[in-house]
Amino acid sequence: MADQGNTKLDGSITSYCIEHAATQKSKCAACERVIPHKSLRVAEVYRRTKKVKKDKARHTWFHFKCWKVPDYLTRVPIEQFRGYLALNDKDKSRVQRVIKSGAGSSWGQLMEKQKPVKTEEELEADKEVQAKKDQKKKEDDESMDMDMTEVLTGTQTKSSKKKAKKEIEDKKAEKAGKAEKVTTEALKPKTDKKAKVTKKAVKEVVAKVKEIKLPKEDLLELENFAKEFSAFK
Repeated sequence: MADQGNTKLDGSITSYCIEHAATQKSKCAACERVIPHKSLRVAEVYRRTKKVKKDKARHTWFHFKCWKVPDYLTRVPIEQFRGYLALNDKDKSRVQRVIKSGAGSSWGQLMEKQKPVKTEEELEADKEVQAKKDQKKKEDDESMDMDMTEVLTGTQTKSSKKKAKKEIEDKKAEKAGKAEKVTTEALKPKTDKKAKVTKKAVKEVVAKVKEIKLPKEDLLELENFAKEFSAFK
């Protein structure tokens, strides 16, 4: 059946077509958003007279979910909805359903009504979940702000000061251990167990100890140890 359209007293004709968007250039007249390529869209086609060809008519486009069923399509066979026959079964089913819902209905409204109504307990649970998310986000933001403040101002929290102090102590202990190892290794005879430690060897040990950056007290203690060892030769 040909689409004759809804002819008005002034001779103008309004008809409707439905299709999948061939481009992404059209914009929905209801929500004013772009209609994505290949998504289902509906057009209100306006012609001033029958002489105007349909491809030259004024098309007002809508997202399928935004489009509201006109009274005209509820009173004529669904085939009058141009483009309907070319749709797949799923889209045909959606079109039939929205038209049967009556004039002024829209697919978006039907989907909204289908959403299950939550009980008071579920709504309260949702609020608690959202409150926890907001609290965690707030704590994360505060933590980030504190870290940035420390970086920019050079200040440190108690935990960061303790951590820094421990790192310094660990480094000192490591250096002391290296110095003691150097001293012990240097004083050990390399090949002959009966070989005597010379003053030159002791001086070399003292020089190596001085090269290692240690607190003054530790250096003095190591030097005394070397001198005492030299006295036994």
